Amino acid sequence: MYIEKDRLIASFTELESALTNYSLPQWKELPDIELYMDQVISLITKYLEIYGEITGLDRIITPSMINNYVKLGIIPAPVKKKYSKLHLAYLLIICTLKQTLDIPTIQKIIPTPLDGESVKHIYDSFVKNQKKAYVYVTQNIKSVADPIFTMEGDNQDRMNDLIMQVSASANIFKILTDKICKEEE
Repeated sequence: MYIEKDRLIASFTELESALTNYSLPQWKELPDIELYMDQVISLITKYLEIYGEITGLDRIITPSMINNYVKLGIIPAPVKKKYSKLHLAYLLIICTLKQTLDIPTIQKIIPTPLDGESVKHIYDSFVKNQKKAYVYVTQNIKSVADPIFTMEGDNQDRMNDLIMQVSASANIFKILTDKICKEEE
């Protein structure tokens, strides 16, 4: 595979900048008012715009997805067609994790039904650990990529190695998550 060094550096720099400046809102920062579906879609899209920017996804959440999550019991049903802070927390976790995990695994991480205090605790823990993961990933990629960034010319073998290491790491993390969640059954 041929990779241009400038493209590799630009991709990493863009991702590093996005992850450094991004964080989901804490529980206390989520709206306390109940929202209608279109407001939920708008808010979730705003909070998760980083995924659209990085992956090119047009829509991270749709009304159909939310309705399916309710039907499947993945999130609680709305009350009089209104969604609360609890719903937002569930949806933010689900929409983030579904990028790499299947729904049954996500349900083990944040099962339903849970009381508001439990959801608050899980959500704030998720936000904190997501930020830690971003720092960890960024630092590790940077340590592997720095020799490529600072060397003269293109070294295709090293750039291909970086791509393979990133891909293998993503796979290992997914396998580990699946294994941990299966062992809890």
